[in-house]
Amino acid sequence: MSGIMFDYPLALLGLMVFIPIIIRDYYSPREKYKRTILPKHLRLRLGASRIFFRIFLACIIVAMAGPRWGMGQTANEYRRLLDVVIAIDVSRSMEIRDEHNGELSRLERGMAIVAEAVTAMPETRFAAAISRNRGIVAVPLTWDSGAILAFLEAAGSSLTGRGTNLESLVDAAAGAFQPSHHRRVILLVSDGEALSGSLRAAVERCRRDDIIVTAIAVGSDEGAPVIGQEEIISCRDPAAMQMAAGQTGGLYIDGNNEDAARALTSHLRSLGIESKTGGARKEPQARWFIFTLLAIITFAASKISLLGRQKQ
Repeated sequence: MSGIMFDYPLALLGLMVFIPIIIRDYYSPREKYKRTILPKHLRLRLGASRIFFRIFLACIIVAMAGPRWGMGQTANEYRRLLDVVIAIDVSRSMEIRDEHNGELSRLERGMAIVAEAVTAMPETRFAAAISRNRGIVAVPLTWDSGAILAFLEAAGSSLTGRGTNLESLVDAAAGAFQPSHHRRVILLVSDGEALSGSLRAAVERCRRDDIIVTAIAVGSDEGAPVIGQEEIISCRDPAAMQMAAGQTGGLYIDGNNEDAARALTSHLRSLGIESKTGGARKEPQARWFIFTLLAIITFAASKISLLGRQKQ
């Protein structure tokens, strides 16, 4: 661990947010009152939830700083002047397994399409943003395609939850880009349904900032019941996804087509120009994905710790 370094060390200043949080916990009259009136089992449950959530925040901040250590890796001799942020809708409707996708959920189908494109383009810099009620950057821009693939695998199996805000998701993805001369593309993976926010407004901001939105529409137009809420039928909204792509010069991809991944890869290759980096070199291994996976686990734990039967 003595050789640890960070790609974006200034991001670690975000850890200062814990100073007012800790002060509030110990000195706020409201918090003292809660500790007085709550039954012991509820205090323990609430305390565990807070601890897990703070570990989640710390892991996200460290991941965004881009930690590196350990054995080096060989950087690519050629890199593509293209930055791609994968914007992943992880709302409850993305858990649905439409008939035409066999055993795959909408989210798993979208992740499979994106993962194939990432595998085919190791010379491209990728990032990832997720959203349920609010969008966050889960993975900062990185050349490490292996780490991105590890995150996509985790996202396809453990991140879904209630709420959909595609405007917040696209805004978070747009905020992940760094100042550069690279072409900027957002890959929006969604069924197009939104419960809040305005996707059109976010797309208009992308168009103004010269950010391309390529939409990967998953799910079925006929719809299927939401898991756990069978009375609610969730249908894909291709019109919203086509609008997002059309307004920004991106590509609309029907996630149900067998050649969806090939079409996405061809599209991305057409946008990015290859540039020689000056030869291969050794550099420390990126480790941010470790903190991202820990963040996913602790965020889930913070919610689970609040569940359970009330003590009689």
